[in-house]
Parts: sequence; C-alpha cells; structure tokens
Amino acid sequence: MTPTHAIRMLDRQLAKHGQDVTIKLTGGDVVVRAFVRGMKPDELTGDLSQNDRKVTLSPTGLPSLPQRLDTLTTEEREHMIEFQPDVVRMNNVPVRINLVVRG
Repeated sequence: MTPTHAIRMLDRQLAKHGQDVTIKLTGGDVVVRAFVRGMKPDELTGDLSQNDRKVTLSPTGLPSLPQRLDTLTTEEREHMIEFQPDVVRMNNVPVRINLVVRG
C-alpha cells in the first residue's frame, strides 16, 4: 500500500461516514471532513475526561498540519486541540491525523 492509496481510502470513509468540521489554522479557517467520537472509558487516563473528543482527519485539504491550541468547530461547538496531534506517516508522508480536543 502506498501513502496515496492510504489517503484515498481514508478520504472515501470520511466522505461516507464523517462530518464537516472547521479548523482555525494560522493561515485561516478550513472546512474538512472528520470522524469525531467521544472517549471510551478505558481511554480516560491522565488529564482526559468524558467531555474530550477524539478526531481523525485526512491531510487532504489541509494547508498545514493542525497544532496544539488550534481550534476545531463541530456542530456549532468550539473545541481546542489539547495535545500535539498524532500524525500517522507512511514513507514519511502524513496519511492520517489523530487529535484530542476539549471544549
């Protein structure tokens, strides 16, 4: 599997099952598709709470990678990115971005 193939697979799933979110980046706002879900009980460790959300994004359409303290709006609710994003890479190419947001 190539990075391009992995991104296309994720983009298809996000188009089918994801939701629109707006991310406020330094260069401006961008609307992308994302999977947004609550935290599972076994994931609630350290500073994480039931109000936190896990978000999965594709790099498609992002002018830059989101950073800690950037904001993400979903369903008219604004969330702050709590931790540095977990960027999954294949052959050094970002293919998936996992975030934890709060708010």
